[in-house]
Amino acid sequence: MIRHIHLDTCDSTQDVLKEQLSQFPGENILISCEEQTNGRGRSEKVWSPMPGSLYLSFTIAPSVIPSFTAIELSVLVTKFFEGSNLQLKWPNDVYNKDHKKCAGILVQTTQQKMLAGIGLNLFSTLEDYGGVFDQPFTCDKKSWCHELATFIHENRFRKIEELKKVWMNKCYHLNDTVRIKDGKDSVVGKFIGLGEYGEALIQNDEGIHKVFNGSLRLFNPLLEELY
Repeated sequence: MIRHIHLDTCDSTQDVLKEQLSQFPGENILISCEEQTNGRGRSEKVWSPMPGSLYLSFTIAPSVIPSFTAIELSVLVTKFFEGSNLQLKWPNDVYNKDHKKCAGILVQTTQQKMLAGIGLNLFSTLEDYGGVFDQPFTCDKKSWCHELATFIHENRFRKIEELKKVWMNKCYHLNDTVRIKDGKDSVVGKFIGLGEYGEALIQNDEGIHKVFNGSLRLFNPLLEELY
């Protein structure tokens, strides 16, 4: 049973979720809203609001290996929209068939609980952003958020190897040359898969590097350009 609170507007569904957990610490809680004014993603990146955007945060049990939780949620988002040809980018971004980002996942730990935050565009009204669907439509955001969160809770992976296999089948940059940058550190090489904790495995002339954090972009070594 999920306690679902849907708001007209809020600064951040994650912040509201933390407030609710202090009042109802033992419950599964879902917070969603029509408009989020200060949503945050990984590395404090801002999620820009649009008419077709969903904003939801909820309590979630960790994956079999906790560091795979965000990766698992990104896979489950693509399975919820099966048939839309969504693809995945390490570590936890969802892209549409046009290779435009349409969803991002943020997982935090507080009060011995994991909190999942999802920002997702059902459709996009801005050129630089993608949507799951091509055309705008009237959407009941409360229902979409409830159905998505319920699907995630009911379809968790029990085996990490199965999760890794599905993730890599949906990864659009598998075996491509990428650059992962984390602050001043960066590594360039072929993305060959996921490690035992969900880290990126990058192969180059120096061997195989394990990268646990950072921002990934495709890299053209001949032009020395990111794209």
